[in-house]
Amino acid sequence: MESQLLDLAESAIKKAEALGAEQAEVYIGSSKSFSIDVQNNAIKSARNKRDAGCGIRSVIGKGIGFAYVTTLQDEDISEAAEKSVRLARSSIEDPDFESLPRSGGRYPTVSGLFDEKINQLSSEEAASLILRAVDATKNELSEMKMAIEARLIASSDFRAIVNSLGIAGSARGTTLWLYTYPTVKEGTDQTSSYEFQLTRNLSEIDPEWIGYTSAHNAIGNLGGKIIKSDDLPVILAPLAVGTIIGQGFAGAVNAEEVQYGRSYIADAIGEEIASDKLEIVDDGLLPGGLGTRAFDCEGVSSQRTEVLVEGVLKGLLHNSYTANKEHVENTANASRPSYAGTPSISSSNFVISEGKGSLDDLVEETERGIICRNTGDRPNMTTGDLSAMVMEGLYFENGEIQHSLKNTLIGINMRDVLLRATRIGGDTRSIGSVIAPSIVIESAKITSG
Repeated sequence: MESQLLDLAESAIKKAEALGAEQAEVYIGSSKSFSIDVQNNAIKSARNKRDAGCGIRSVIGKGIGFAYVTTLQDEDISEAAEKSVRLARSSIEDPDFESLPRSGGRYPTVSGLFDEKINQLSSEEAASLILRAVDATKNELSEMKMAIEARLIASSDFRAIVNSLGIAGSARGTTLWLYTYPTVKEGTDQTSSYEFQLTRNLSEIDPEWIGYTSAHNAIGNLGGKIIKSDDLPVILAPLAVGTIIGQGFAGAVNAEEVQYGRSYIADAIGEEIASDKLEIVDDGLLPGGLGTRAFDCEGVSSQRTEVLVEGVLKGLLHNSYTANKEHVENTANASRPSYAGTPSISSSNFVISEGKGSLDDLVEETERGIICRNTGDRPNMTTGDLSAMVMEGLYFENGEIQHSLKNTLIGINMRDVLLRATRIGGDTRSIGSVIAPSIVIESAKITSG
């Protein structure tokens, strides 16, 4: 199959060139997924989904045309090639565009991206996994009023990228996502929590841990209280770090955002913008990582890129367009939503170097403050201002948890988040493609009420 799809792509390149394209690129994607939703002990729905298609970019001068089709039929791909050339010929030229990327030779070898057990996971095996997680959740909440939602998604995908400058690559990958979301009620108090695992390898899934932990967290969220508004230390647990830093800082070092003046760290390369305890790399070669790949979505060989070293901003994340514009190294961070989109930029595996100690250790070492386990809020990417609702959090004093929190906000600028990261934990976990430990922020404005 891989050779057939690469041949299709090569044929489309020749078609585009024959019609007048000076450069052309073909991106093919094919995926299948199986999902199960459970409510309490009953399977609510089960779905199979397949998707395949091809996107083509053609370049004439500095004009670029893009077209895609949702099939892999030769005649449809040829039609997309024709359309992309027509669009390139009629498009407004982009003065900052220089070229599609060129081949850099052989791709690096990466491991742990494809698991045949996930690829061949049966509906019976998937149902067993999700029901085990639900049962584990239910067992922890057996004495309480509760409702449990759960979902499992198993997917496998194939992608191929070919261009007229020597790029040619193909790859397969698998992922499995499993979570439980319990809601519990005690008297008039009602709260919820969730826990998940997202991995490329079936053997790493632990349904009992997912169920137990989500239930344990839900119980811990009962009895939420407000606290007096104050400037307090904040311990960001890995889930919160994944959102605030994994998305809120990774987005700021996106070279496109910087070049368009939409980043709060614009013009800060080489400057000390963070605590010297904070070190971050973007590692596209991390074994088994969710963001690991031999090549990015333009076919450029993946690499390990230093972002923060002892608090100093070493560089940005680039694709070919932004790298050519700045005349700097392409860091292979081109990404696409699918074959139906053109390249943008995103992190691969955004890895925050771990320190020492568990979350309990960090609490014991901090006189008074809050733990933010989870928030859905990210900063304003232009100003860096962050107003984050603590969706799940705890208040502590003298090394001991006092109660959970409700109606509590964290107010701080992201530059201060980075500078006030005084302690890094050793409790690293994978939050999607972000590898995050707990982090102690020296102080932030806490508003509760």
